[in-house]
Amino acid sequence: MKMAKLYIVATIGLFVLFLSSTFTFAHPDPIWHSGQLTFWNKTTLQGDLSYNWSAEMILLRQTDGRVRTFSANQINRFGWFDYALHKQRVFISVSDAGDKNKDRQAFFELCMDGPLAVVRRLRRPHGLFRRTFSNPAYYADQPELAKSHEHFDYFVYDAGRLRAFDHYYLDIYDPLMMSYDRELKQYVMTHNINDRTILGRLVIIDHFNHLVQQDPKTASAKSMSNVQE
Repeated sequence: MKMAKLYIVATIGLFVLFLSSTFTFAHPDPIWHSGQLTFWNKTTLQGDLSYNWSAEMILLRQTDGRVRTFSANQINRFGWFDYALHKQRVFISVSDAGDKNKDRQAFFELCMDGPLAVVRRLRRPHGLFRRTFSNPAYYADQPELAKSHEHFDYFVYDAGRLRAFDHYYLDIYDPLMMSYDRELKQYVMTHNINDRTILGRLVIIDHFNHLVQQDPKTASAKSMSNVQE
């Protein structure tokens, strides 16, 4: 009995120590990138940018050292070249259909441009440790987070509507991609693509965009650039 009690006390002690350590560790510093942001009135500002996925705020550090904070209701788009990922990163502000306030804008990263544009947004943490690990300081954009698919919800952004990857066939494939159904099925079989995964669906949509761009007369979807303009 004594050993059992000691084990329980030790377990509780380690658990409390673990939780307390998550609050005592120093929060990571913002990661800065040289980039540009554009307001809704088309005014642009340049400087060092740092984006926080959880807070959904973009920080701008100007040459005089001042740091300004902007939300999606103020900024139309922003971006920078990410040398760690070797790619241009672009974030756009779109209406958040999942929010009760229909006028609320939210930032989404533009992952794929073209006839069908793909955007993504941080998936909110759930479960026992949701509050423990939901501090915005832990969600500054960084290569480890940006490379991961499982931390994000993906959408096709079509004509102002967000179509979730979770409803891939019902909301995306059937209404938007059936004009190339035969070619896409052949492509999936030839390359052994798992269309149940996020990566597989990204590959299929990318190939669909390629087919549309090679055969523009049969395209039924508009490019992301046209939507934004």
